[in-house]
Amino acid sequence: MTTPNRPIGAGLGGGGLWPAHIPRSAATAPVTALPTGTSVDALPPESSAQRWPWRGVQWTLTYVGFLGYIFANTTYRLQIGDISIVIALIGLLTMKEPIRVPGLLKGLGVFLLWAIMGYALSNYPDLVYVKLDQMVKLWLIALVAANALRTREQLRFFLVFWLACFAAYPVRGSFFNYYLYGEKLAGRAIWNYVYNNPNDLAAFCILQLSMAFGVNALEAKGPVRTAARVGMAALPLLILLTKSRGAFIGFAVFLMFALWAQRKRGRAIGLTVVVASLLIFVAPENVLDRVFALKKINDTGNVGAADEEGSAEQRYEIWKVARQLIRENPVTGVGLGAYPPEHALMAMRPQFNPTARGRRDTHSAYLNVTAETGFVGIIIWASTYLAVLIAIDSNRRKLKKLRPLTAQTVYAMEVGAVGFFIAAIFGSLAHVSFLVLHVLTMWCVVEMMKREVAVSSAARRAQAFQLAYAGSAVPVSR
Repeated sequence: MTTPNRPIGAGLGGGGLWPAHIPRSAATAPVTALPTGTSVDALPPESSAQRWPWRGVQWTLTYVGFLGYIFANTTYRLQIGDISIVIALIGLLTMKEPIRVPGLLKGLGVFLLWAIMGYALSNYPDLVYVKLDQMVKLWLIALVAANALRTREQLRFFLVFWLACFAAYPVRGSFFNYYLYGEKLAGRAIWNYVYNNPNDLAAFCILQLSMAFGVNALEAKGPVRTAARVGMAALPLLILLTKSRGAFIGFAVFLMFALWAQRKRGRAIGLTVVVASLLIFVAPENVLDRVFALKKINDTGNVGAADEEGSAEQRYEIWKVARQLIRENPVTGVGLGAYPPEHALMAMRPQFNPTARGRRDTHSAYLNVTAETGFVGIIIWASTYLAVLIAIDSNRRKLKKLRPLTAQTVYAMEVGAVGFFIAAIFGSLAHVSFLVLHVLTMWCVVEMMKREVAVSSAARRAQAFQLAYAGSAVPVSR
């Protein structure tokens, strides 16, 4: 039977007789094409289109305060370090994003808790208190850094800003001292403040050099890339002028790994040979004498033959005292920051050479941490950095196909940290802000890479879901 005024085959819906309890099928929607040249899952470009690094930066209160601390701590030009950190912490408390506490800060927090035991057991609690106060401030600064550096634009400007501060003051000042004013330490380049020790200055240069390599990998042609390349030539020269044997070894390791990872390895090695030849030509004739003098130890069996000023022999005697202090205080150590007076007492014993006497430093980061916090302390400290570096490298490897240029930046900073840890064998550099902030910067870059890839993946899934149901009826549940 056919219902009047209804075509044959129209069914119940054609005559308006569709039962109310049965859901209708949705109308077929046309598939909307994306604009030409666009893609939902496209990742943001790694190289900035902005010529100047301050363009497009999100100037949060935490970020501005952190930059103020970097300027004060690197240049010593203005005494605004404390007020800058207060401003940054206020910004941290008022920010909308959740506060990030990376594994490095958790590990260093455990290290601080262990070091507090030294305050109760040390013969010099006042010195331990002062050092703990400094370490807590460094921990807060690191917390600020982990939360201030979030976007690609912020990280780009920060790297350029820190490199510029380092170039304008310690690098420039060291060159002026060496070539213009004749201010040297036994013929070795130095500057002021924390840079008045040639070994420490050279170790800091390794970290900054790795950052310059990283910036060069990310930047397209422009003033930032040119400045980074100037730094890649100037910093190795300054390392040579410090005549630091430990830093030279660390620099050599860094350079070897950095060149090996270059995509155009042959060209990179060729350019390095040319630049190295120019640097050696510009540098004084005796700049590598202290490095090559290490061979005399193997030839003569006498540590004192390594140099005329006797620094190698003195360091060797100081290490003897440090090892004895470790043997007598293996668990908790002598207390964080209490090593110099303990060394002065220990060095008075007759079995030690008089050259080791006085309130000395260990001249080794690893002996220093072990002597002051015991074997438990060195295990916590070393495992913290090792775990963080392994995690950073693992994430870099996973993301390098999608973010190749940024991964190259992280790799350069990684091998820079390795070079620094090698140089730290010959310098007490365990608790310096340069190291902590360098590692945290790598962590922030990796977190940014993970976030960019995650956002892209989410957009791709959303597009796939939309396309899957664009041409078919969406099922309706009863």
